[in-house]
Amino acid sequence: MSFPPVSSRSGTPQGHSNNTEIQLSVCLECSTPLPSKLVELARTDLTFITDRPLRYGTPLQLAIFSDFIHAVTHNRAHVHWCRPHPLGWQIGAFLVQTLPDRLTENHWTDLRSSLRYECNWKAWVLWGDEAKLEAIKIINYSISGLCMMAPCEISPGQPFSLFGAAGSRQPAVLNGQIQWCRKVDDRFQIGGLIHGQRGRDLPRLFGNLKDVHADGIQIEDSNFCDSLDTQRREQELSERFLTDSDSANCRIV
Repeated sequence: MSFPPVSSRSGTPQGHSNNTEIQLSVCLECSTPLPSKLVELARTDLTFITDRPLRYGTPLQLAIFSDFIHAVTHNRAHVHWCRPHPLGWQIGAFLVQTLPDRLTENHWTDLRSSLRYECNWKAWVLWGDEAKLEAIKIINYSISGLCMMAPCEISPGQPFSLFGAAGSRQPAVLNGQIQWCRKVDDRFQIGGLIHGQRGRDLPRLFGNLKDVHADGIQIEDSNFCDSLDTQRREQELSERFLTDSDSANCRIV
């Protein structure tokens, strides 16, 4: 399967005078190659288009290069985001290792540190020293942060704690600090920093992905939300994910 050209801010970075195009090669860990077209690339993650949906947690082997001789790097990644696309399926994957400077310094001077991924998840939050949990919606996330919609204004610098969609005072599943807040219509968009790259865990904690998780990942039901977005995604993808039997006989290289 081949793809027509895809417009990408990161695939053809403006920071390089020769406008070097970044190429991507992707394999499953059983050495099965995947047709791939890079959409966006950052130092910690990437998105690409392929011909099939992939489960949350699917491990990938990657080769990223600007030509066939120079600046080639090999990396591993794990799928955390999957959406239908006119050309197939768009996949978001977090890299196991940050892209090395030797790959980026001479070619892509405008490479971002992380990408943002759209979502529609419910959660409960505790702002600073407040005693009452408040319902919020997570509208996008990255490896190190998230954007929330809330009914009230929150001052930058305040700590926050996120809890599962059940709204119980169980131990917080995630902690962070408010970076910015702005009013949108009658609500507020709030940007939060998550320490320790815990953004990797957000789909598992809030994304209602029980039916599409990779084998071996244990999920607590109380951490899931009931958002229309996640319910619709599950319905769209449930019949089309790769079967577990396909990977059972694979050999990791």
